[in-house]
Amino acid sequence: MATKWGFETEYIQSCNCTYGCPCNFNGYPDKGHCEAFVGYKIRTGKFGDTKLDGVKFALAFWWPKAIHEGGGTARLYVDPAATDAQVHALEEIASGKHGGGVWEIFPKTFAKALPTKRAKIDWKYGEYVASFKVDGVGEVQSDYIENPVTGEKFVGEVVLPTGINFRRSVVSRIKRLVLHDADFQFDHKNTAGFTTVIKFTEKGPA
Repeated sequence: MATKWGFETEYIQSCNCTYGCPCNFNGYPDKGHCEAFVGYKIRTGKFGDTKLDGVKFALAFWWPKAIHEGGGTARLYVDPAATDAQVHALEEIASGKHGGGVWEIFPKTFAKALPTKRAKIDWKYGEYVASFKVDGVGEVQSDYIENPVTGEKFVGEVVLPTGINFRRSVVSRIKRLVLHDADFQFDHKNTAGFTTVIKFTEKGPA
């Protein structure tokens, strides 16, 4: 039986696509496959009776083609400050058994979900300029996209009224995306990024 849950979270997204990422617009990954590393710091939230306030976690994803074509691999990383109950709650949410838009849809595209790993997560959040680092695993650094002629900072956002992951986000440049763990071997510069605050429930993002 599905559990009632919800949380408000700071969110940093990175992937190997070019700025904006065509996958957000029913397009295909411009490199032919998808590599993504996303981070969360929950401001307030609950899964059933388990409070999730302050929990930091990250998710790594790899798909051989477009996401909807399946064959993906995923792993959850949780900061060791989280309790066993909080880790279990995140694993349940990430399993896809309790709804939540992307949380329900993505697991259907996985061929393999690797065991959860606990690792210290350093977190810095702001619009455009943001970063997270998973100790011993990898890191993501977000910044402004820069005009190639003038060097001026690009300011813009996407609005997705029926988005499964977020409904509104600023568009950023991932100046560094590095992940070296098991099946995940990523090393990218100047790729697609998004930073935003999302409210999730079992019905999806608000």
